[in-house]
Amino acid sequence: MKIVLFAAAVLLAGCASVRPIERNDASSTTTNDYNRDMSECEREAVLAGVGSRAQAFDNCMRARNRTPAR
Repeated sequence: MKIVLFAAAVLLAGCASVRPIERNDASSTTTNDYNRDMSECEREAVLAGVGSRAQAFDNCMRARNRTPAR
């Protein structure tokens, strides 16, 4: 009887749903966020005008708590 219960437990354990492993790679997320912020700030700088593009980019990056990387 114990062997039957053990076999049933092993079979049921094999049928249990398995959750996929979620990869939480903080460094790539941070990199993706930084690249997104940078491209959005570059877009805003282009709309700012010819004379103040660099300043507009710097201000935008600082507003997002980023250090301008130019």
